[in-house]
Amino acid sequence: MGRLHLPNRVWRLGLALAMFTAAPVMSNQIHGYSEQFLTAPDQGWHIANYRFSHPAFDTDWSRANLKFEQGLHLSLTPQTGAENRFVGASVRRDTQSHYGRYEALLHPAKGPGIITGFFTYTGPHYGTQHDEIDIEFLGQDTTRMQVAWFVDGVLQSRQIPLGFDAADRPRAYAFDWHPDRLRWYADGKLVFEITEDETTLPKEPSYLFANLWAADKSVQNWAGLAPDGASATAYVGHMSFTPLQTLSAGLDPE
Repeated sequence: MGRLHLPNRVWRLGLALAMFTAAPVMSNQIHGYSEQFLTAPDQGWHIANYRFSHPAFDTDWSRANLKFEQGLHLSLTPQTGAENRFVGASVRRDTQSHYGRYEALLHPAKGPGIITGFFTYTGPHYGTQHDEIDIEFLGQDTTRMQVAWFVDGVLQSRQIPLGFDAADRPRAYAFDWHPDRLRWYADGKLVFEITEDETTLPKEPSYLFANLWAADKSVQNWAGLAPDGASATAYVGHMSFTPLQTLSAGLDPE
């Protein structure tokens, strides 16, 4: 599949760059983790809660739009009297992680202009170049999964036909981040792989995010446009990270 060229996609930097006003706690050692969000976690995760001014987003962030109850429930709701027409939800892991497997049980939202994301990110706000690895579902066509990666702010992406509608029920999605390749999985199946022989790959330790948001009309050619008054929900059953050394011990499926 060819690269998806999007106008001004460098704006994705702002998604995490402006998401939090204070830098998170840093970790000197990268550990694996698995969170099922049965109830609100005592520590380890940060929820965005502020007005967001960015030309590609029609979304502010609110803690009220994210609930922990037998999983993570993200909502997108309309609002009036504000620059942005919608309020969405975003959660971030407090500490960095690096090479390994990132997995989530996801039930993405459906609807034009509505994006469900599961991704790693780091950038200038955290004292690094902008590196990122994405799984995104564009609500206007949830029979496809967008996979993407940034290296020093430069985007490459693909739209992957799934053979099913991701919005019909929760399924497991994952990506493996290795020094020499990236691999994406949907419902337990490898759906796309790229190697360092084909392209430059992200290298910087990053933070794991999940979010639900509405796109501005300036990028509607990519994502569509949510109508006034639209609302949506997405579900995350769990989020986990398994370090590369654990995968290398025989847990990396071929």
